[in-house]
Amino acid sequence: MKKEVMTPLVALVLPLLLSACSQHAPSVSTTAPEATGAARQFVARGNEPFWTLKVNGDTLAWITPDHLEGRQLHADKMVSGDRTTYTGTDQGKAFSLVIEPKPCTDSMSGETFSHTSTWTYAGERNSGCAGEGS
Repeated sequence: MKKEVMTPLVALVLPLLLSACSQHAPSVSTTAPEATGAARQFVARGNEPFWTLKVNGDTLAWITPDHLEGRQLHADKMVSGDRTTYTGTDQGKAFSLVIEPKPCTDSMSGETFSHTSTWTYAGERNSGCAGEGS
């Protein structure tokens, strides 16, 4: 009778014991967390002088009334906390775009945005708003 009880008991317990010893590969997330500074697209804009910067990866399209097609600028990106800064040079002139997650209201239209932006080109500093977009 011992054998009759032990066989079903072993059959039930053995798989549990073996599964506890198995090695599974750790799961890997395919989505990069936001904190790593994953590539985001922003549109930054300001008034007087009117300017728009469309950010796509490390490329900035700088649009002004004089350059409606946009000038392509290559920038280096640095993320520090919530602040994202793009820096580079254009024809020997330094530029930077700083985007921070602070509510912003357009001074002319009254439209609200999720971020503030500061665009500096050749030492001339301009403040504006920014939002995620393409």
